[in-house]
Amino acid sequence: MRSTTTLLTALTALAVSPALADFDGFFRFIGGNSVISGQRLRLNNSIPWISPGVSHAPYNPADHYSRIYINDTTPSLLYVVPTNPHPPPVPGYYALSGTEGVPDAYRLVQTYRPDEEGTVNLYKDWKVKKVCNKAKNETRALLRYGNDLYGEWRWIAVREIGYIGAERWVPWWVKHSDANVGNLMAWDYDIADLELVEAEGPVNSNAPGGVEEN
Repeated sequence: MRSTTTLLTALTALAVSPALADFDGFFRFIGGNSVISGQRLRLNNSIPWISPGVSHAPYNPADHYSRIYINDTTPSLLYVVPTNPHPPPVPGYYALSGTEGVPDAYRLVQTYRPDEEGTVNLYKDWKVKKVCNKAKNETRALLRYGNDLYGEWRWIAVREIGYIGAERWVPWWVKHSDANVGNLMAWDYDIADLELVEAEGPVNSNAPGGVEEN
């Protein structure tokens, strides 16, 4: 495990509020390591979960960025933006999955059945923490979940090896506790954060990453 606290503590908190209304964009890692820092999350089929992550370059153009839509009537929900020609007939959501049973730890997933029996998904209380990077004179929108009054929860990037041997780093929302210390000690992970960044081009299923950009 490697620490990136220098980069993350340079950000000064401004406020925590429901997620951004009328937002169209992506997830992006801040910090972590040289593989993931500044990279937008993508979907691919290298692991058994529909879980956004970042892998090593070069990137497969068919692995689309995980695109998000937040509307002004339900600002605490993160909707999946379909980037393939034939989207599912039901809406998709980004959720925190506890189905793997790790105490005080949830994997970021994409799901079309968030309330399905046998699953544990948190998806109705997304929030944004706006922070100011004074050195760069910019404000960032960092993704949070629920009412974390004491700042105990944080994002980490967990290294996984998929079916075909591909390495990926996947976001988990965790609170360090006696119940999960064994899991965290066994994982290869880096401390990171997850930022929401606006899209600068429309969906294009045939374009690299599923977005038409200059």
